[in-house]
Amino acid sequence: MENKQIVNLKLTPSDVKIDPFIYGNFIEFIENCIVGGIYNPGSPSSDENGIRQDVLQKSKELRPTILRFPGGTYVNIYHWKDAIGPKEERKKRRNLIWGGICDGGFGTAEFITYCREIGAEPMLCVNMASGTAEEAAEWVEYCNGEPGTYWADLRVAHGYPEPFNVKYWCIGNESYAEPDLGAQHDVDQYVSDAWEFTKHMKLTDPSIKLIFVGTVYGEKWNRKILDSFGPVCDYFSIHQYFNGDRAYDPFGQLRNFRGQLDKIIALIREYNGKDQPFDFWYRFPRRSEPIKICMDEWNIWNGKASEDNRFGVKMTYNWRDALWTGSMLNTFVLHAEDVGIANLAQMVNVLAPIMTVGDESFKQTTFHVLKLYRDEMFGTRVDCEYDPPVLDTEKDGRINLVDAAASKRDDGTVCLMINNVSQTEEFCVALPEEYRVISHTRLRADSFKAENGVGKESVGRTQHAPSAAPTLLPASVNCIVLKAVN
Repeated sequence: MENKQIVNLKLTPSDVKIDPFIYGNFIEFIENCIVGGIYNPGSPSSDENGIRQDVLQKSKELRPTILRFPGGTYVNIYHWKDAIGPKEERKKRRNLIWGGICDGGFGTAEFITYCREIGAEPMLCVNMASGTAEEAAEWVEYCNGEPGTYWADLRVAHGYPEPFNVKYWCIGNESYAEPDLGAQHDVDQYVSDAWEFTKHMKLTDPSIKLIFVGTVYGEKWNRKILDSFGPVCDYFSIHQYFNGDRAYDPFGQLRNFRGQLDKIIALIREYNGKDQPFDFWYRFPRRSEPIKICMDEWNIWNGKASEDNRFGVKMTYNWRDALWTGSMLNTFVLHAEDVGIANLAQMVNVLAPIMTVGDESFKQTTFHVLKLYRDEMFGTRVDCEYDPPVLDTEKDGRINLVDAAASKRDDGTVCLMINNVSQTEEFCVALPEEYRVISHTRLRADSFKAENGVGKESVGRTQHAPSAAPTLLPASVNCIVLKAVN
């Protein structure tokens, strides 16, 4: 131990609940995420409904808590009525956003069924660019209505007598992006249109939760949205992708993002503290809980465009990316008061933890980290106080080499996720005397550049004897379970 730097850790329990929805995912009609990934008729790996069973099994292992669909940017051309009812009657449309043809084979009912299979709450995003408020409200009725109205009865006729009860609805996607379809990149236009969608949808089902478009770098946009929708905004959406070829690039970017996230949280808390007027004649209730952040797209997007990977989204993730994924999940835990939903973009083939190659599939390095957190990190947040060792980098300044978050679980145990992102140094953790270690699970690969593939698994999972001063090996994700000493 004398040759290792010691990280002294102080743990303070809190009553801040970690929302399980931070372990969400996202699927979109882009490349082979849905068609060719989740849904692949004719493949020997698929069942009679075209659902790939190998991918389904891996999705069940990952256990996402909430799943977002159908976009993403694709939602700007998505008309839900194209993809309901008998498959032979569904409409085929060109995918103007990402290329190819969408045949409607995987629609609302298939998505809901998939969510139920993997235990995820469904989350739908409505088309503001080429759709209408009435169309969105009819989708709400189709999903949530009791029999006795046209769209609810149509769902029953399609073989689904029970309502789908979709609670979470995104009002547009990245509407501020001028190159995308739609006129809502003008914030005043977004506000005007989004109010019509809000009224139509909430009058159809007052119980639904609405997610409005925010942005990481746009306080003017964000204030306008919160000024307008504060009384009815349940969640405030932000997206962030990280990149960089240097080994520590995404860690430096994450440090900067955490600073930006603090600013957004301060802004939202400002509006949570306001008593904004809300007219009785809207005829539906105002929100009943504080506004939370919905980070409904996040990941590393570091791929290079090529002939068979037009947008650089078919990425093979390495162990460096998996370590960063652990730090990102720590971010959501550290901000548990304010982050209510987070959706990794995406789940299969595109920026994804699950990959298919022909009729085979494999788990990316990131899969193992996502699963470990999903299985172990839940309950109420425990605040971690420590002085992390640092690395000075030329581009991103000082990088923390140790990143930690913790939770207290229902059985009283504390789950400490503490990750060493150094490629070469190992550290020891000095834990508070009032706790003893009961288990230590470590994920690790041989190098930052280690990757997985079909028949190739580079990530090792090992169990280690409990120690009063656990060792953090270089480039390792560590799940240390503690119990208070009586």
